[in-house]
Parts: sequence; structure tokens; C-alpha cells
Amino acid sequence: MVPTIRLVRFIALGSPLWLLSFIFTAGWAAAVVYLLVLGAVCFLDYRSIPDASALEIKRDFGRFALGRMTDMRILLKNRSKQFIELSVRDELPSGLEQLASIPEAHLPGSGECEFAYPIRPLRRGHYRIESVAVRIRRPGAFIEKQFRISTPADIRVYPRFSTADEYHLLARISQRDEDVRRPRRVHGRGTDFESLSNYYPGEDLRMIDWKISAKRGHLITRNLQTERGQQISIMIDGGRLMALKIGEYSRFEHALNATVMLSYVAQKRGDAIAVSTFSDRVESFVPPTRGIGIMPRVLESLSTVQVKQVESDYWQVVGQVMDKLKRRSLLIMMTDVLDSAGSTGLLVNLTRAASRHLVLCVVLTEPKIAAIADSEPDTIQQTYLKAAAAHLMLQRQLALQKMRSRGILTLEASPNKLTVQLIRRYLEIRRANLQ
Repeated sequence: MVPTIRLVRFIALGSPLWLLSFIFTAGWAAAVVYLLVLGAVCFLDYRSIPDASALEIKRDFGRFALGRMTDMRILLKNRSKQFIELSVRDELPSGLEQLASIPEAHLPGSGECEFAYPIRPLRRGHYRIESVAVRIRRPGAFIEKQFRISTPADIRVYPRFSTADEYHLLARISQRDEDVRRPRRVHGRGTDFESLSNYYPGEDLRMIDWKISAKRGHLITRNLQTERGQQISIMIDGGRLMALKIGEYSRFEHALNATVMLSYVAQKRGDAIAVSTFSDRVESFVPPTRGIGIMPRVLESLSTVQVKQVESDYWQVVGQVMDKLKRRSLLIMMTDVLDSAGSTGLLVNLTRAASRHLVLCVVLTEPKIAAIADSEPDTIQQTYLKAAAAHLMLQRQLALQKMRSRGILTLEASPNKLTVQLIRRYLEIRRANLQ
């Protein structure tokens, strides 16, 4: 039971009666009677307000992506016959930010209404919303009831994949960008499923799908096609170096965003995609998959992985991932490189991987460091900063040059251009048939 502002005003209006008690002996009696009348009205208000069972609340929402606003829609239905007013407050976990308040609702008897408010996820992961807090009152009432109504909902926050430049790039990518040959149907040969068809005498009996045949009542054969797509394996470093932020998000989040968009483009090209994240061990692994099923698996796999404050163990994880890749692949390593000494383990293991696969090492540049290195210093302190920034950039270039000398492709990109440049490099490799 919660008092309304109307009750507070009426209590304030009755305060002069207590002042009269200092002048007239019976003044206190009038004040007590006034409060008793207010109490009786409050009791009647409380009894007349419907209980929580009179409300039906449902949720509806779309897919949540890190940093992107998504509407949470709530449907309210008044099961009672009374006209009610209500205020609703959603109880969101700390990783979800509510950007606007929920407006008050006025529901007639057996009426319903729907409203939406934007939510902005602050972190990826799995969240559960348990309930909403609701206050119900009648128009002009002195008292309102407060309830917590259970409205459980599970929310997954996926990596970012919605920047305007990236959508513009995807809109421009079409089949005219490259000559993609359609797979040739070869009955009884190949390994990829292509379609189902009726069985005709003389066809290979081994290609009959007996389960489908039993359902349809006649013989059905499976048509297979030879594999013509390429295979891509994306490895995302989740060690401590990838926890450093560039702008609003960490290097790890930028890498996840680019991975999702690249997977989408590769899926459209018919390529098989494997995605893994690692730190001092393999944290998640999506085996090579082709077709429309790849995107849901990639998004689910990347929705809960988090960067760890540990050193990445390239010696262990690169070997484990290579053991799971049976075909020659385009191996894309998304990591950070400081200098030759600090990237010895990365260099040795990528060189080993390059003997079986085409390796592309992708690193993010720090725009602030580049700006300092290119600036004109005005003070001694600025001169030292410029020298330090130039030294960092030189050490990275030496490390990347050593990779290139061992047959490893490299790509440096700023966070806002990473996705576009990575997809362009992938398409260049595909067109040149380097894999």
C-alpha cells in the first residue's frame, strides 16, 4: 500500500485543525475525526483496487546487439471491470540500460494497451529478467497498490553487427563482384547434400534415403554435389592484450563484430566457416559449417565469450584448432602484435600453420597512437610522447614484416574500418584463388 500525492495534500489541508487544538479544547477531536475519515476512505480505496491477478503482462522483443538500441514491448491487459491507472517499472539487470521511462497507462475494464521503451545493452552475455514492478490505483484514489509481477524472459546480447558503413558494404556486395560458379550436381558422388529427387531404376541404391522414402511412400534419392566452396577458420584472441579499449569498446569486441559480418558474407559465397575464441585455452569452437545454419551458430557461440586477463597460449591453441581442420583453409588470426620479442610464440605457430593453410594475421591500430606519432610537438613532454608512439609503431611494423617474410599475410586496420577492410581482403583472396 502506497499513499498517493492526493492523500498527502488532504493531510496537509487538515493540519490547521491541530493548530485549533491549542485554542479550543475540543480542537483535537476535530483533527482526530478528520484523520479517521481519511483512514476510512483509504481503506475503501485499498479494498476497491484490483489485485495483481487482474493484470496480464506479456513481453516481446527482438534481437539484442551490443551498443544497439532495441525496443522492449510490454502488453498490459486489464482483466477486471474497473477503470484503473497504473505505473510500470521494469527491473532490468545491470548489463542492460533503460533509455526512457515507461509512460503511465490508463486501462478501462477489460481493456489492454501496449507500449515500448528502448534498451541499450552495455555488455554481451546472457541475461534474465524476472519481473516488473507495478503500481495500480483508481482515478482520484488516496491509496495505490504495489506488486511485483513475474514476467520471466531470457535475453542474449550478441556482438555488434549494425554499423552503417558495414550495411552499406553488404548492400554493394553482389554476385557481380566475383564469378561464383554454381556447384554441379553429381549423383552418387561428392560429399555435400544438394537436393532430394524421386528414384529412377538404374540409379545407385546406396543413395536412397530410406527415412524420407518411408514418410513419402515411394523411393527418394539424395543428390550430392562436389565441394567447390573454400573453408575459412577465424581465430579470435581473447587474452589480456585484446582487453584494451579503442574508443568505447575493447579490441576483442571490434574483432567479434568483424567476425560476424565476415561470416555473413562468406555464408553468401557458399564457403564453410569455423570460428574459435581462445585465451590460455580454446574457449569456444564452431566446427566448419556451410549454409544458412552458420550464422545462428556463430552468434550463439560469440554471445557469451569474454576476454580474460591472461596471456594467450598460441603454442597450445593453434595446434588444437589445426587438428580440427581437415581441409586446407584460410586461417584468419585476429590478435594484437606489440613487437617481435613479444610475438615470438605467435610468429612460430602461425609459421607452422602456414605450411598447411593460408594464414592472414589481422591487428587493430590505435588511432590515438598514430595521431601522436604524426603530430608536431610543442613541448618536451609532447616530444617524448611522439618518440614513444613512433617507437611502438616501428616495433609493430618490424614484427609484421617478419611475418610477411615467412609467407603470412597481414592486415592492419583502424576499428571503424576493420570490418570493411577484412571483407575486402577476403574477397581479394577468394577472387585470386590464393587458398
